[in-house]
Formats: sequence, structure tokens, C-alpha cells
Amino acid sequence: MYKFQVNNKVLFSLFLVSVTFILFSSSVIVFRNQAVAAGKFTIDPKINIKNLNNPQKLKVVAYSNGENKTEYLTGNDLNSDTASVSFQFNQTNDIVTAVHRDEYFVCAYDLNAQTNEMKSYSCIEGNLDNPTGKNPVNIGSGPVVTLSTGPFKPVNGAEIKNPTVVVWIENLAGKKNLKDIEAVAMIKGEFRSKIIDARKLLEKSKDNIIKVPLTFDKTPESGPIRVGDWLFACVSANVLKPVEGTECEHRPTSHTGHIHNLVARHD
Repeated sequence: MYKFQVNNKVLFSLFLVSVTFILFSSSVIVFRNQAVAAGKFTIDPKINIKNLNNPQKLKVVAYSNGENKTEYLTGNDLNSDTASVSFQFNQTNDIVTAVHRDEYFVCAYDLNAQTNEMKSYSCIEGNLDNPTGKNPVNIGSGPVVTLSTGPFKPVNGAEIKNPTVVVWIENLAGKKNLKDIEAVAMIKGEFRSKIIDARKLLEKSKDNIIKVPLTFDKTPESGPIRVGDWLFACVSANVLKPVEGTECEHRPTSHTGHIHNLVARHD
């Protein structure tokens, strides 16, 4: 009788262990394959670093839906031909709600691990395919095209000291319920932003164009801004729809002057 009770206890213990293992395994599987959290979406860059010379540190930045994000990759993150990162954004905030085809950008900067000086960079501008889920994007590879710098490339141009990026916002005349718009500029992994009262600025405008100056008065951590660095300008607001709630434009810096104009919205 005692032996039978012991066997039952052993069997019951084994049963509990088995059930616990199954539940744990299931939870791991669910966790690994879970959808993006409710109210969120992600931009997921896959960065080709095959042709970089022993990369030690990457700075990766992204802008979407009125938010900017920064991640650093080091060590084991850079031990293969590709590096990956995932940026999570809110679908809705005080300025804008993400919709299909909204514009975003991602840049990756190969940095000297000791000095943080930028050795090379690659950037891409894209459109949201899935404003409620995952948005994969490849960077650091492919040809140089309108929306991509292609492979990582160095910048050796002359230094630009304290540049001001003037973000232009066009074609707002006649918009109903015109109110706050966020304007953003980015150079060399550094962001500047301002929320503007679009109605007041439009009333003061002589040409129905709002111009928002954003000054980079400090040297970025990745080194001086130079001719050839890519700059981005974006604007975000629900009032910009039905085209896109977030619109972006980009171009390389082309001179050492103080003012750098970029039309973020022109539709």
C-alpha cells in the first residue's frame, strides 16, 4: 500500500513537471511569435554590414508618426553580415494617427567605438505598409536610388558650422481645422523639432508657405556636419491628410552656408 502511494506521488509529480514544461514551452512560442502590441507598430531595419571594415558600433535612428527613436548596436549585435533592430511607435499621439503610406526614414551610422566619429552611413526613406503591425526595411545594400543612399558610404566634405534647416510646408491654404503641426529635421543622427501653430503662421505668410527654422548649434556626437551628409525634414499632423499624416523629404547637404532649405510637404 505504501509503495503504491509513493508511486502515485511520483507519477503525480512527473505529471506536474510535464504540464509545467508544456505551458512554459507554449508561452515561449507565443511570446516569440506574438503580434505587435495593441496601439503600436514597428519599423524593423535589417542592416547589411558585410562590407564594413570590422564594425564596432552602429547608431541607428528612425522617425515615424511624430516620434524619433535611436538605438546603438555593439558587440554580438555586429557579429554577422547583417544587424537588426526594431523600433516601436504609437499608432496615435496628440499630433497624428498613423495610416497606410505615411512616410518615415531610417539611417544607420558606422561609428568609431572610441571617438564616436562617423566613418560611413546609409539612409532610406519609406512608406508604412502596415500602420498596425511590422514594417521590415532593408538598409545598407542595393543601388543608390531616389529613396536610398544604397551601401554605406563615407563623407569627406567641408565642415558646415551651426546649420539651420528651414522646413517648408506648402499647400495648406483652404485646409479646415488647421492647427498644430510638428516639424522635424535630422542630420548625422541628431534631431531638432518644433510644434507650430500652423493657422497663425499661415495667416502671417505672404506666399501661403510656412517656413520653420531648426538650428543645429552643437556638433553631433558623431562628428562635425559636412557637405555630403544626408539631411531629412518631416512634418506630422492629421490635418495633412488625406495625402499622408507624415511627409518627409531628404537631400545631401551641398554647401557650407548657414541656411539649408528643404520642402517637407509639397503635395
